[in-house]
Amino acid sequence: MMQRALVWVHAFAFIMLFWSASVAEPLRIAVGAASIATLPTWVAQDGGYFMREGVTVEQIYIRGGPQTFSALIGGDVHIVQVYSAPVLSARFTGADAVIIAGLVNQPVFSVVTASGIDKTEDLRGKRIGITTYGSATDLALRLALKKWGLKPDTEVSLLQMRGVPEILGALQAKAIDAGVLSPPTNMVAIKAGFKELSYLPQAGISFQHTTLTTTRRYLERNRATLLKVLRAYAVAIERIKADKAFTMKTISKYMRTTDSDVLEYSYNAAAPLFRAPPYPTLEGIQSTLDFLGEKEPKAKQAQPKDFVDNSLLDELVKASVEIPKK
Repeated sequence: MMQRALVWVHAFAFIMLFWSASVAEPLRIAVGAASIATLPTWVAQDGGYFMREGVTVEQIYIRGGPQTFSALIGGDVHIVQVYSAPVLSARFTGADAVIIAGLVNQPVFSVVTASGIDKTEDLRGKRIGITTYGSATDLALRLALKKWGLKPDTEVSLLQMRGVPEILGALQAKAIDAGVLSPPTNMVAIKAGFKELSYLPQAGISFQHTTLTTTRRYLERNRATLLKVLRAYAVAIERIKADKAFTMKTISKYMRTTDSDVLEYSYNAAAPLFRAPPYPTLEGIQSTLDFLGEKEPKAKQAQPKDFVDNSLLDELVKASVEIPKK
């Protein structure tokens, strides 16, 4: 009788353990608008790499870097896929945030123009569409304009369009003369007759575009979970580079396009951008600090390493020969 009771106790304990795991709160990752910068997250999800690590992930779409970052600080999400400026700016006000990975270390945008604008100098006096002030499109464009010797807001007008698709719509409506577009929207624009004036990854601009950022508090309490998440990202990046067919299928699903030219372009643009393991670039963070330093004195004294915790990626590299070193 006692033995039978023990069997039932063990069975009940197993059921409760399984039930607890199945109803555990998912890890919420906030991402911005659909862009190839989000490709590692999509592949990690659709490839089953999060689940293989035993982590249930929920993707939450929030438009705009500052808004996405606010969700992290408010505790609504656990990780944000966001560019560097909101992270750095928030830290100057005491926010508890830290970059744990760099998915894209270049500005993944094209400056696309209407006819008659054939060189960068032709942008003088023109209207250029960005998503919102303070967004990645805003910072990337300002860095590009500085490189080209053009002054934003005085020699060039920057207009907020809210989203990348809306920028294309404004180009088509002739409400702007140029716009900052990400793949595959830039390819859609080119096919519609617009000109790619500059593909910014080839413009020699240092820019920490896409980070994975969490709070130090969450990192301290959930280190093992975050290790699993970053391992899933590293494997997903390897899958992107090794499996073009699967990756293009994923792009098609999330970008909602079956256009073979757009898919081919998007894959070819995306694959070289990602590194495994995904270390952020201190040089790119310094560029953001330099930009912020024009208005924020604290940025002039800050060091890029103060905003980054590479210990998780270092641990993955040390633990696995399958993940190449940085």
